[in-house]
Amino acid sequence: MAPGHNGDSSLFAVPASASWLFTDCGTRTGIARLRRMTVRPGGISRFSGPIWGDLMTQLVVTSYGDPRESVSLQREPGLLLGTDDILVEMEAAPVNPSDFLLVRGDYGVRPRLPSPVGGEGVGRVIDAGGAAGTRLVGQRVVILPTYEQGTWADKVATSYHNVVPVREDADPLQLAMLPINPATAYLLLHKYAKLAAGDWVGQNAANSAVGRCVIALARLQGLKTLNIVRREAAAQIVRDAGGDRVIVAGDDLPAQIADVLDGAELALALDGTAGPIVADIAGALRFRGVMVTYAFVTDVPPAVPAHDLIFNEVTLTGFWLINWLRNAPRAEIEQTYRTLSDLVATGVLTVPIEATYRLDDYHEAFKHAMTPGRTGKILFTFP
Repeated sequence: MAPGHNGDSSLFAVPASASWLFTDCGTRTGIARLRRMTVRPGGISRFSGPIWGDLMTQLVVTSYGDPRESVSLQREPGLLLGTDDILVEMEAAPVNPSDFLLVRGDYGVRPRLPSPVGGEGVGRVIDAGGAAGTRLVGQRVVILPTYEQGTWADKVATSYHNVVPVREDADPLQLAMLPINPATAYLLLHKYAKLAAGDWVGQNAANSAVGRCVIALARLQGLKTLNIVRREAAAQIVRDAGGDRVIVAGDDLPAQIADVLDGAELALALDGTAGPIVADIAGALRFRGVMVTYAFVTDVPPAVPAHDLIFNEVTLTGFWLINWLRNAPRAEIEQTYRTLSDLVATGVLTVPIEATYRLDDYHEAFKHAMTPGRTGKILFTFP
């Protein structure tokens, strides 16, 4: 997930400078009408003949700016699939704040326009451009947020490297939200600190989708969570989600944290907002504890006081899911998503859903997604 809240062994090893290549007709991968090129570790794949000829409906970013003005609905003719490509018939795709950041030009990737949009989703593979993708035909897959394709579309053409098969018996709406927020939460709890049962994990933005996933996954590991929110209504949401301790941030947050911990210290702190609150939380970290910033809602940078950095040797670092997707071994990526798919299928991981919309109603979906105080996710669904 994804910054702003709400985020390759083979393909994923492609450097960032090579991850945005375009067709000669000036459009991004997935919307080319005449020819299509796809990014691969050794360069660009060969072109193949057309294997699908129906119209595709998709949302496209036409200019950087307000999503309500910079995104349009387009219907494109059939695609030409590369030899490594597959065609996914979409079931559902979430509307994430990170998508809006990309549309505004404020995200970590900035595609050449026009470009399809939508970071994640779930669907079923209905065709393949070559033998490599044929094994996936008929399977339900999640599309990983590599941003080499857009998921706000009824059909998506992408490399088979950009998908992972998931369980058939899981709720497709929950699976659609699996690639970004649950994966971010899982990796935050596994990559940065050696955590033992009984350890405390602190987090702000605890009522976000990542925050709720952190709570669920921490409970599986026997960890305790200290959860910080800004409103009492949000505090109740976090309590209902199983948060061990919940704080509504006041004028003296360090004192509130100290009172709740009652002598204990945080082993890990997760920051989903950036800004001055990071300094307030950092003081509660144990010796050589770790603070991880994974999202932001302000341009004010996260900062740890020099006292904590020097005398307590705490670490402040960042996390972006795309970096993991680009650099982690393929086996690790697939295992992570299999684990999360199992947790969704068994009901351990669930994210509240507030509404679903058809793609044609994207203006209403955007308006709803931008509504302050929203308590659930907004998704596009495809009949």
